[in-house]
Amino acid sequence: MNDTNKEGGRLSQVVGHWLARIQVAGISHGDALRVIADAGEWENWCAAWCAEGERHAGMAQDAKSQGRLVTAGEAYGRAALFFHFGQFMFFDDLDQKWAAAARKVEVFAQAAPLLDPPAEAIVVPFDGGELRGYLRRPGHGPADGSAPLAILIPGSDSTKEEFPSLEAHFLRRGLATFSFDGPGQGEGRRLAPLTPDWGPVLEAVLARLEGAQGLNGRFGVMGMAFGGHLALQAAAGLADIEAVVCMNGFYDLGAFWDQLPEVYRANMGFTLGGDNPDETGKRARGFSLQGLAPPPCPVLAIHGGLDRIFPLSDAEKIAGLGGDDGEFVAYADGNHVCNNIAYKYRPLIADWM
Repeated sequence: MNDTNKEGGRLSQVVGHWLARIQVAGISHGDALRVIADAGEWENWCAAWCAEGERHAGMAQDAKSQGRLVTAGEAYGRAALFFHFGQFMFFDDLDQKWAAAARKVEVFAQAAPLLDPPAEAIVVPFDGGELRGYLRRPGHGPADGSAPLAILIPGSDSTKEEFPSLEAHFLRRGLATFSFDGPGQGEGRRLAPLTPDWGPVLEAVLARLEGAQGLNGRFGVMGMAFGGHLALQAAAGLADIEAVVCMNGFYDLGAFWDQLPEVYRANMGFTLGGDNPDETGKRARGFSLQGLAPPPCPVLAIHGGLDRIFPLSDAEKIAGLGGDDGEFVAYADGNHVCNNIAYKYRPLIADWM
């Protein structure tokens, strides 16, 4: 693998941090390595992943035209993942990033009604604009057909289209899922940059889903990485929330801002906004749980001891936020979001919820 760009190995950095995540999302190890080899250098990353996305979208279209709808749904879902990881962490050419993100949204919309169980597109009015997400109801559960809801919050450069493999763990246990892009995430990035005040975001989601068919009104929230922090921050103001899962989040971003890897700083510059690194850093220091009321429900916080982005020493401050019923689990062998040991954390969060 030859990566000679001026950043001294951006491709290698992204692969080192996130290859396990790519695989857990649903792209095989062999396919991921093949596309990475095709890219060769970071400047080709987005184009290589998008070319593979188009190949799978073509397979999906062929299958759909022949009435093989299960196959079509699976292929559309894979295509969306290839487009997603094409734009993932790619901030060098925002035109390419936006085009790949738009294609991801387009092909996942084709996959959604063909998934098992299907995903219903939901539009949430918010702050003069719209947030978009997908509601999935379990294929089994209570006799009355109603289910509790797990609201799934992405991180700083993940989106709702990355979550079907995660949703499956909740759906198999009789919980409905709602995965959505908040302000600063995915489709919500055009609405606003990522901001720390997420209570109103979840209030808008709950208002939109109130009375939705197949739901019983009970809910919990799970956030992934940066989304874990947002879940804790928002939950403090939700009186009816029953559970929060913080999956590899953080307590105070400003406390370790200066130690963040450069590959993640590029992410923060795009996601948080700011005209320069100093302004981005100032915005980053607004993401802290210090002084906030704890969530009024049990909290499960999980963290990887090998995380090179959000340090375990900061995440340990989350322990105890859920009171006597809260839990803090640190996997010594877990990387960022513990995707190298997904077989440990994913069943745990779904069982606990």
